[in-house]
Amino acid sequence: MEERKDIIQSLSDNFAILKGLLEGKSDGVSVFEYLGPYFDKANATQQSGDKLAWINFGVMPELFWAMDMTPIVVDSLTGAISGLGEAMKYIDIAEQHIPDYLCSNNKILLGAALAGDLRLPSIMVHPSHPCDSNMATYPHMAEHFGYPYYLIDMPYFRNERSIEYTARELGNLIPVLEDLTGRKLDFDKLRQVMEYSNQAQEYVLKLNHIRQQVPSPYPSLDMITEYGLLMNMAGTPELVEYLSKKYEWAKGKVDKGEGHLPEEKYRLVWIYGAVTFDMGIFNWLEREYGAVSVSHMNNNWTMNPVEDISTLDGILKGWAQKIENLPMTKECGGPWENYLNAAMALCKDYKADGAIFAGHMACKSNWAIAKMVKDRIQDEAGVPVLNIQLDLFDPRITSAETIKGMLNNFMTTIMENKKGRGSPC
Repeated sequence: MEERKDIIQSLSDNFAILKGLLEGKSDGVSVFEYLGPYFDKANATQQSGDKLAWINFGVMPELFWAMDMTPIVVDSLTGAISGLGEAMKYIDIAEQHIPDYLCSNNKILLGAALAGDLRLPSIMVHPSHPCDSNMATYPHMAEHFGYPYYLIDMPYFRNERSIEYTARELGNLIPVLEDLTGRKLDFDKLRQVMEYSNQAQEYVLKLNHIRQQVPSPYPSLDMITEYGLLMNMAGTPELVEYLSKKYEWAKGKVDKGEGHLPEEKYRLVWIYGAVTFDMGIFNWLEREYGAVSVSHMNNNWTMNPVEDISTLDGILKGWAQKIENLPMTKECGGPWENYLNAAMALCKDYKADGAIFAGHMACKSNWAIAKMVKDRIQDEAGVPVLNIQLDLFDPRITSAETIKGMLNNFMTTIMENKKGRGSPC
């Protein structure tokens, strides 16, 4: 019988090793300098028996930090597991219990829990949009394992009424967490958390502008791995520290006219998933083609800081606005025009030479519109689009080598297109 492992402990150890290996070698401040201590805290929380909350990419963590809970975004957790090459065994375990057409992201979490390698949370919280597979899996996981579960109901269309509705849903979560922790919400602590969150978001908006510059000073890998930091650590002083250092470093490079590469030849935007099981593909594109990945749908943080943090109602309304405009929720949680407009804006704002739709096979709603989006971007923005069918977490569906072969052909198209028009879009 295979020996059980503690996944969060393992991630804590692995990020500590990465941090040591990168000491003094990284260009600027490293994401792993901050992800390591975050997983250390998550590990310490579970070891001590304190409250650990599972949330997903559709929930911001500020309220949990204010309640002295440690939130962990399960999508970043499963992504890290996949990056370490350990996703497949958990997917196989899960498929003994749930249909194979459900999302492998959900399967990794379920399989790891069934294997006893992942300790169960004190509660799981996620919204009703945009992922149907979450809705099909997470409530049943909570029922099977016996931990509390809270669903944030969100309307399909986004407007003032939806914000008010979602704010009420978030307000109803507060007494649930108070009962769970045995503590009342400290408003002063919540306001401090929101101040940190607002400061971080101001830097995020500045960094968006920085990455739009030609050449971009940002490493491709940092562009996407920052997603885990932002999702898990919003509301903490550590995130503000990371982003402020990153901004000063990146601004310094822009002021000197320096890009990440000695010569930035091509600019890529990823308008859907990332190849989570082999993030080295981003570095490979830089080495082989001088192609920098300047933006990604999951790092498309465009929401403004919360305007009113002086009252609980103001915070809840601002938090609802943020959640409705989170990356992926904003694009995929509503009519198809939401996704089209966001993808088009990425191509134009980041001056893309090419766009890549890394289409996760479980995301059937996005595959339903992928061809329409591709045609509109190519026709209206003049940017070539590559649609790749893959499983973002499982290399057995489409291997890294197969993906590189597709990218090789696509880069030829980009070269010809750029030669024909003479300059980026």
